[in-house]
Amino acid sequence: MKLSNQQLAYHTTRIAIGLSILVHGAVRFPKLNFFAQSHLSMFAHTFIAGWPTLLVCYAIPFLEAGTGVLILIGGKFARYGYTLGIATMGILMFGVSLAEKFDLLISMLLHIIVFYFLLINKQTKDAVLTEQAL
Repeated sequence: MKLSNQQLAYHTTRIAIGLSILVHGAVRFPKLNFFAQSHLSMFAHTFIAGWPTLLVCYAIPFLEAGTGVLILIGGKFARYGYTLGIATMGILMFGVSLAEKFDLLISMLLHIIVFYFLLINKQTKDAVLTEQAL
């Protein structure tokens, strides 16, 4: 199977971002409690101090790993992975903004840009029927 440059660029970028976000979440599984507890002090001065911080910190690794799995599976699942990735980055951006860690926003914005361009790429399978399919 010969891929065009556009197809090759799409699939290699999809695999790279999928692996990156999957591993980013998965490496936290063995130390999930430490990860969550270590963020309590960062948000102590915010209105999400305490259990809301813990709840989100326990969820984030699963959201990241789930995003990566969906993207790596590809097909229609990639679309949901990109959407989940954008939503997850939105949650993270909200948190780091509350904690006034604005230097961390750049990385999250870059992830959103990559997810966005992969989502709108014509290689990404659309979940809705197109006029051709009707």
